Amino acid sequence: MLLLHRAWVEVRYHRRRQRFFDFADKGTKVITLVLGVTLIGQQVQQRFPWVGSAIILVSLLELIYSYSERRQQHKELSEASARLVADIEKVPVTALRSDDTALWAASYALLCANSPPPLKVLKMICEREQSIADGHKESADKDNPERHCLRRFIADFF
Repeated sequence: MLLLHRAWVEVRYHRRRQRFFDFADKGTKVITLVLGVTLIGQQVQQRFPWVGSAIILVSLLELIYSYSERRQQHKELSEASARLVADIEKVPVTALRSDDTALWAASYALLCANSPPPLKVLKMICEREQSIADGHKESADKDNPERHCLRRFIADFF
């Protein structure tokens, strides 16, 4: 079912975004801490006066982009997507009704409406991964070829 596939793609996408913002949040804190420790040394302060500015810049990144809030948002969205998957999966195919499908489609539409705009390449990567997981590798290779490793790396940023 197409809706089930899309819901799984949403789970994958929001989990990846959650992991990215978690990494960004922790990385910012580590850099701030390391740079703060270097300011303690008098000689470091005299040789590298730019360290104080770097600390402020890294701290501003966290303040402006609020990584932890975005991480939480994507966590909640991935959980909502997983609940939709669970709702779809618990109904046997023989008991499937059009009312069920309409309800799931409405839930999916609301989920997408509450989500921030997706990153296109990252969404395509998640789509490919889910197609392969569903057993459609040939179709995934044809319709959505694998991205170059640099493109995969920057997919989390743009």
